[in-house]
Amino acid sequence: MAMGSFLKNGKCRYIPRATGFLFILFVALYYVVFTGQVKMMYRGGGGFGRPAENQNLTGLAEGRERAIQGLIRALQEATMEAAGGEDESTWWTPEARERWNQENSCVSRMEMREKYKRRASVPYEEPNAKWGEVLVEYTKLHRTCMHRVGDATAYFLNKNSSVNCKFVVVDTEEAAGLGNRLVMIQSAFTYALLTQRVLLIARGILLPDILCEPFEGSSWRGFDSGYLVTPFRVGNEFFTKSALFYKRIDVSQRVGDSAETSPLVHPYSVANGEGYYIEQVDSRFYCDTEQEYYKNVPWVYIMGCLYFTPKLYAVPSFRPILDALFPDRTILTNTLRDVLTPSNTVWDRVKRIEEEHNLQNADRRLGIQVRYRYKAEQFERMHVLVEDRILQCGVANHLLPQILGPEQPTLAPGSNQMAKTTSVFVASLFEGVKNNLTATFGRYPTANGERVEVVQLSNEGEQKYGVEIFQEALAEIITLSFSDYLFVTPQSTFSGCAQGYGGLVPWFIEFREDIPKSSPPCTRGQTIDVCFQVPLDYTFRCPYDAAVNNYDISRVFPDIQRCLEGDTPGLQLITLPPSPS
Repeated sequence: MAMGSFLKNGKCRYIPRATGFLFILFVALYYVVFTGQVKMMYRGGGGFGRPAENQNLTGLAEGRERAIQGLIRALQEATMEAAGGEDESTWWTPEARERWNQENSCVSRMEMREKYKRRASVPYEEPNAKWGEVLVEYTKLHRTCMHRVGDATAYFLNKNSSVNCKFVVVDTEEAAGLGNRLVMIQSAFTYALLTQRVLLIARGILLPDILCEPFEGSSWRGFDSGYLVTPFRVGNEFFTKSALFYKRIDVSQRVGDSAETSPLVHPYSVANGEGYYIEQVDSRFYCDTEQEYYKNVPWVYIMGCLYFTPKLYAVPSFRPILDALFPDRTILTNTLRDVLTPSNTVWDRVKRIEEEHNLQNADRRLGIQVRYRYKAEQFERMHVLVEDRILQCGVANHLLPQILGPEQPTLAPGSNQMAKTTSVFVASLFEGVKNNLTATFGRYPTANGERVEVVQLSNEGEQKYGVEIFQEALAEIITLSFSDYLFVTPQSTFSGCAQGYGGLVPWFIEFREDIPKSSPPCTRGQTIDVCFQVPLDYTFRCPYDAAVNNYDISRVFPDIQRCLEGDTPGLQLITLPPSPS
């Protein structure tokens, strides 16, 4: 099983610094009125809060509708410019469409959401009705640009600009695990959608037959399959390095637009992230002024291995669209389910797992993913402690039944004929959790007669790579995502993808060794969203957006918070619970 690896790490308007406080006040009002969030009122202790009242619901709905229609118009206008007057019906005929869909069949696109709807313990939330419409318009843009460009690599190498399209190329190190690749692609797609860019995946970072082609009549695969221009490294002549681009922005800001400065801030391509241990884009990427300059750049290259969607939410100009499309902030769940859908090979494997192990008929499904970052050495040192904490967490939260000791009375014979079944699906490179749970519930009866069945499919002991390995890994991610409840360990994008696909708020198993024995064995997560691990900054680094520069991101946007101490240092979106049915 391939676990998610963690690698170390135009003309713009100037806002005077004195307006910083007023901007914060404006954002606070925006947060209340536009997103519909008001002070949470809690009753009776823990759990998620709900707005005590809704204010200006009509204005809220109208504002969101305007934002979505604005995005749709922007996508449509970008498609018209890309078409250059060519009528799509002359080449995207019914026959061409039928042929494409035959060659790119994707059964999971039709079936996967139905699986999530059937879970009794996890409320299903339908996506925004406009989300599908936005995806259709983005697909048209992608299809039109790729039809007009043809060979995207050759088009780029020739610095061609004959077609009025903009692109974002996403890349990651080949040592990155599947989880890292998936969250990078998801984040890059979010940026591509917001900026009307065509998303392309560099080289072979997305191996064949892992995911479906998401955009009908087009393909996001295969850019630079010959390694001619990627991965980006210092000295690469095909890209302007982002740090140099920002220096040119500094010059433009000082002296203003002129014949001399204009070419400096209109490069053909800009690269973010240099590979190796610089695995995320610069902090200035998340600034309105810099994003205004990026509108002049046809090709944006993003190298990394970290999920960065939470920081896209910190770009003020992006917020109205994001809040309108995903008012509950479940952008990760909806984009994974509708864009990063598993291939037919993977989906068939998922369905076989469900049927062979009778998972779909369990009364309760518990998923457990355990990652030992330091491999066998850490497993040997910690596995007994971790396995004990998993059992304690399950019993304490009533997700696993209480076991009876040898001296305790058992249920009368026949009284457990209608006993419930809990299926535990374990994903790990090691078998410790499976063996411990199997032995525990095989040796001792449960207090309520409940049966516990434990399933684990793979245990390679070390991370591996390859098409079949990644297919199995994605099948396990999707199977985990069908759980009612999910236990995870820190710093794992593998389990992060499972919680994202599944729309699950996980329990983090305590993985620290140097804590008091009285500490709880696990901590409930605060959100469905995955942690943007160790961002370069937790504050805005936007020298020309003085209203936010040097302010704490979580102060400006309270729905972007630090990740839990028991997880990983970082930032994440705080999703809202499903609406009452």
